[in-house]
Amino acid sequence: MDRRLNFVVSVDPRTAADLRKIKRLRHHPRLLLALGACIIIFLIWQRCPTVISRAEFWAEDGWVWYPQCYAHGWHCLFLDHSSYLQTISMLVALLSLLRPLTDAPKIFAFAALLLQAAPAIFLLSSRMSAAIPLLAIRLALALLLVAIPGMKEVYVNVTNSQWHLSLLAFLILCAARAETWPARIFDTLALVVCGLSGPFAPLLVPVALLWWWLRHERWRLWRLAVVLATAAVQISLIVAHHASRDVAGPGIGWSLGRLINIVVVNVLGVAAFGRTTLIDDYWSVGQGWLSNGSLPASLVGGSIMAAALTLAIIAFLRGPWILRSFLIFAGLEFGTSLVDGLTTVQPLWVALEGWIGMRYYFHPIAAWLAVLVSLVCDRSLPLRGIGIALLALTVVFAIPADWRLPRHQPTNFRTEAKAFAKAPTGTVMAFPEAPSRDMVLIKH
Repeated sequence: MDRRLNFVVSVDPRTAADLRKIKRLRHHPRLLLALGACIIIFLIWQRCPTVISRAEFWAEDGWVWYPQCYAHGWHCLFLDHSSYLQTISMLVALLSLLRPLTDAPKIFAFAALLLQAAPAIFLLSSRMSAAIPLLAIRLALALLLVAIPGMKEVYVNVTNSQWHLSLLAFLILCAARAETWPARIFDTLALVVCGLSGPFAPLLVPVALLWWWLRHERWRLWRLAVVLATAAVQISLIVAHHASRDVAGPGIGWSLGRLINIVVVNVLGVAAFGRTTLIDDYWSVGQGWLSNGSLPASLVGGSIMAAALTLAIIAFLRGPWILRSFLIFAGLEFGTSLVDGLTTVQPLWVALEGWIGMRYYFHPIAAWLAVLVSLVCDRSLPLRGIGIALLALTVVFAIPADWRLPRHQPTNFRTEAKAFAKAPTGTVMAFPEAPSRDMVLIKH
């Protein structure tokens, strides 16, 4: 006799209604994207909650952008800094001028928060499904961007928002066609502002060319044209005003040992264990056996670098085109930074070998994490195992170690700003600012 067991699951009516609501959300991608955007912004804010409540200018935010816009108005958009335009920083400073000086740091912080969240949010949009079909992979990459270790220097400040903006521009170049006019306008404005904010436009040209060659779609020519035009503007300024960078005389200071330390400690080490661990532990440059310059240390470090390079090449050959184009972009950027990066009184590679200019490792670390995600998704079981093991180091050690960032300390900025507002024309006032200099304003 055929016996069949029938299982009847009793579900509370309210629970069933909630489940139906969750299922209906799948048919509302814009609502899901808005929900994802809110979660991403919240997670970034959670790394340092005082970044808004105790907002403050950071570095060029107060040294350059706000004073120049305060002094010159909208003409500041035509002023180059470090031999190229910094449009996004000037636009935020112009926006802050609409409010009293007391509110300016908060406007800078809100703008920087949104700019930092933008690439992760764009990754979740359906427009990225053509390049990365699985939403789960896009979600993993977005969360890694939010929690990327060692990147305190690019956390919620306008000065270094250009690194996030360039990543957004890269994703736009890889994304599917914008079907609506608002989306097309957004793409164009983002590419223009990114291209005119820092030296990234020339590095994005190969990416735009590659995706046009892959798809041969006419509308991609427009993106290519925008990137080429902004690259031409920035290159012309770099050539004409390169002396304004005031690059110090010691030169590059290149050596194989320094290159190994730069890659193994500042990129691979930070990605695996976190910057906090490396500083507090014995791996930090010059403080432990791995980076002390001895022959055994150099052999071990060189072997690690060679193994990582091998994995990156394998991922490049086996991975999707978006990974290949990102490795090209990040590789060009990293190579450029090794030739003409920091302005410092030390030789360039000596400065990069230490903990100066960690922003230059943002995209290389992001590229390495993308390589690991690609290996995790590979059909080869050994490669998948390697990817899982290395990515587990990031999730278990690096992200928790670097998640919490130092809280902002209370300052007298609001009191000083109110005093400046009441001061007579011509008054010169200095406002203390992190990391080491004052913002100087002349009342007009």
